[in-house]
Amino acid sequence: MRISTLLTLSLAGAVIARPAPVAAQIHITFGARLGPEIAVSTYSSDRHGDWQRNFRRWTPVTLYDVNGRYYRRPVRGARPVLVYYYRNEYFFPPQDQGWYNRDRRYNYRRRPTDIDYGRARPYTPFEIDARFGPEIGVFNFSPERAGDWRRNYRRWTPVIVYEFHGRYFTNSGPGARPVMVYRYRDEYFLPPDDPAWNGFDRRFDYNRIPNQDDRGRVRDRP
Repeated sequence: MRISTLLTLSLAGAVIARPAPVAAQIHITFGARLGPEIAVSTYSSDRHGDWQRNFRRWTPVTLYDVNGRYYRRPVRGARPVLVYYYRNEYFFPPQDQGWYNRDRRYNYRRRPTDIDYGRARPYTPFEIDARFGPEIGVFNFSPERAGDWRRNYRRWTPVIVYEFHGRYFTNSGPGARPVMVYRYRDEYFLPPDDPAWNGFDRRFDYNRIPNQDDRGRVRDRP
């Protein structure tokens, strides 16, 4: 009887000690056509206005969380998250309890979680000129996604994006720095970090090559 009791307790302990499941990574291929990553910031009354008076000016938009990053197009396994769009910026709704169920246009079943708020870009005090348009995501070159650069670089399109305070935009604006990158299947990425690539692509403007700051701030593609 005692042995049976100890065995039962041991099994129960094993169940309790089992690690909690973690969210599965979603495998992304170019065929998914996610499009550029969407940068989402936190709500700021200084930037977006007092929510009680201004929330009707904001547009609710559904984004899709894929491996901790947000996109406009869904793929299998992506989590829908409802945010607001206002003056070319995407941002999470206020965390004020009074906001809950206040906006009838908003689907509160898709409201952000604490994890979303924890990864959001914080408000920055400088103003972004509306002429910049929405911020875009720029990634490191990945041969797994873009192919071997010597064989595939002609499939890529050299484009100029504009860096402003460490962020990238498709349109120019005051104080912006032009940076030459590639676009392929709706993704923007830096050129290969290979000395042999320098001067290899005659279509590329090497006077606007990304600098070390660019390479240090961009991320790898999920």
